[in-house]
Amino acid sequence: MDSIPTKILIRTPNWLGDLVMSTGFLRAVLETFPDSQVDIILKSGFETLPIPHRGEIILFDKNKDSAGKFGKSLRHKNYDCFYVLPPSFSSAWMAFQSKIPKRIGYAGEYRSFLLTSAKKHEIRPGSQHLLKEYLGLLSSDLDMGNYAPRLEVKHDWVKEQLDSCAFKIPEKFVVFTPGAIYGPSKQWPVAHYRELGKQLHKAFGYKILLLGTIDDVESGTKIAHNNDWIHNYCGKTTLAQLLAILTKAQLLVGNDSGSMHLMAALQRPQIAVFGSTSPTWTGPINANASVLSRNLRCSPCFSRTCRFGHYDCLTQINPENVFAEVQKHLSKVY
Repeated sequence: MDSIPTKILIRTPNWLGDLVMSTGFLRAVLETFPDSQVDIILKSGFETLPIPHRGEIILFDKNKDSAGKFGKSLRHKNYDCFYVLPPSFSSAWMAFQSKIPKRIGYAGEYRSFLLTSAKKHEIRPGSQHLLKEYLGLLSSDLDMGNYAPRLEVKHDWVKEQLDSCAFKIPEKFVVFTPGAIYGPSKQWPVAHYRELGKQLHKAFGYKILLLGTIDDVESGTKIAHNNDWIHNYCGKTTLAQLLAILTKAQLLVGNDSGSMHLMAALQRPQIAVFGSTSPTWTGPINANASVLSRNLRCSPCFSRTCRFGHYDCLTQINPENVFAEVQKHLSKVY
């Protein structure tokens, strides 16, 4: 970049997990341009999360505004530079309509003409971590290890969120997050979670909290059935409350999902189960994480459902495999 920008705008990703991973990029921008205003565009609903920035949070709701109309609304704000993190055509169209002088993103989706700097991927997308791809928009020399995803979680904020919950959390507990918005090819079997819960409680006596969205209530009910040490709070927390609960959990066991990346950003103990997706691309950047994945011939396929109908990439990760990792983590704190 020829001159130091006074005002920078960053279009953050739409998926929760991708947004959390992008906090490493946000930190790199803040460090690279310490005197610049750094505003971020957030998908409506994510504004309660403590995302790094130095300026304004601008909410975008695609159900209320088109990308083009929203882009036009930015013209009067006098930004110098617009980083476009999502790979979609619409996000680049938003940048184009803003008429911000420098618009930086990756080529693809026929959007190169909308960007003033349409960068080509140095290696095939998905063959390196997504955070490394984001950092490449700023500089190919940045070390991902120096910019691990982080959320600016403070004690008073956590207390406020926990006090607002409709339930009290126990002193010691483990969290299971059995859902994944992407689809069943990311969801470890309910029966496996149920069996793991029994093994974990028998060995350590911890209570287990099930967290997720309203769509995960049915799965949570099946896991908790006749197990009074398992509490199904799926659909009963806000996103901010979920994050606050994770700060107090001894361990998270979950799928490749947004909650997995939230725990990684906290750098707390976790076990991540991968099915159709790739740990190389979207694995947790967390020294306290265990990642379980089966390198089957058909994986990673990145499909929402299994085209063969067997979901072997998930079913073959059995409860005993995961419990072995549970023992490693909880033996340090039990």
